[in-house]
Amino acid sequence: MIRRHHIFILLALILAACGQQQTTQVERLPTVQPFPTATPGVSIRGVLPTQAPQPLADSSLANPATAVALANLPSPTPDYTACPPPSTEPLNDVPPNGRAVREEIERFLSAGGPLPTLENGMRLVWRVLPDDGFIRNDVDLTNDGSVEIMMAYAVPDDGGTLLIMGCENGAYSVRYQALTGGGTPQVLQIADMNQDQLPDILFTSQLCVDEARTQCAFQTQLVTWNATIGRFVSILNAPIRSENPPTFVDVDNDRVTEVAVQLTNPGTRETGPLRTGTLIYDWNGTAYTLSITQFDAPRFRIQIVQEADRAMQIDDYETATRLYQRAADDPDLQNWLADDADVLRSYALFRLLTTYTFIEDERNIAVLQTLGETFLDPATAPVYVALSNAFWETFQATGNINTACAEVQNIIRDRPEAIGLLNRYGSSSPSYTSRSLCPF
Repeated sequence: MIRRHHIFILLALILAACGQQQTTQVERLPTVQPFPTATPGVSIRGVLPTQAPQPLADSSLANPATAVALANLPSPTPDYTACPPPSTEPLNDVPPNGRAVREEIERFLSAGGPLPTLENGMRLVWRVLPDDGFIRNDVDLTNDGSVEIMMAYAVPDDGGTLLIMGCENGAYSVRYQALTGGGTPQVLQIADMNQDQLPDILFTSQLCVDEARTQCAFQTQLVTWNATIGRFVSILNAPIRSENPPTFVDVDNDRVTEVAVQLTNPGTRETGPLRTGTLIYDWNGTAYTLSITQFDAPRFRIQIVQEADRAMQIDDYETATRLYQRAADDPDLQNWLADDADVLRSYALFRLLTTYTFIEDERNIAVLQTLGETFLDPATAPVYVALSNAFWETFQATGNINTACAEVQNIIRDRPEAIGLLNRYGSSSPSYTSRSLCPF
């Protein structure tokens, strides 16, 4: 009995011990393991803490990975689609200058002011939106998902202004401003001209140098949005100045739109005769640049003479002599000045004589005979007949073309009309010196 009793006591003690051990295992919490430094290729195991992360300033922050994540939160990205909600914001009184106009437009739009109110105020109250001015918001010019507001107006101190406003974080700001200094800008085209998936803006403005607007020209620009730098940039190597606004056409059917400038002005008394024709600006992968120049056939005798003189400057004697001969003989060429028939013909024959002599072409004898047969009286003939005779006589006597040209220079000093007759064809014509006439 006593032994059995001891066995019962021993069993009771064992059961009590087991119960106590089981209870301890249930109530014990897992120990937080320190987060080790990450090593590439190593699997990290451990129980992560369950408490909320502490602020960065708290040194008790348990998880360094959380600290790194919180310290490297991305910068907020501007929301270009968030525009101010509509309001009944009034438009302020007339701004005193162009800068104030732009600032009031920016303030009014950022306050949610409606476009009809802005347009009426600019047109009727501020009087900066003429009949050819406009306000439009129908094109996404930056591909950011929101249409920009584009306007063209004119103020006294800035002249014509093209302004583009865009939404950014609930407010409007200026994306682009062009001060033309002339008339109200006119948008010629908004399209993807160079196939880069962005709309390009081709616009022009007329500039006049006199109040009567008799001397005017168009200045054309081409801009597009550059997402890398976040602004509009010019894709013309330089603004285009022309008598008429450019046109746009795919000349070579390559899906890239070229800019074509028609040269229609034959010239004025101030400019002298001008070449008509077409200039083609094409995309070269970086910018639009002058690619093709197609001049119409010259109409005036002086144009042929000047073209021959340019050929002489680059030692293209074959082209030069051919053009001098045409200037002397072609009856279809028009005379810019009344005495061009005699003056320019004698000049062309003089240049033929000196050039043929320099290149040792025997046709110089025939030219000399033509001069004698055409201008019978040297006293009344143009000065270039005297230059021809002096050149030939000196060359015959010395056999030295440099000495012959030196004698020509002596006569020009006594008869400066030899230079003056060539420098009277306007600002677009080349300038001549005594050296130009006999450069050998």
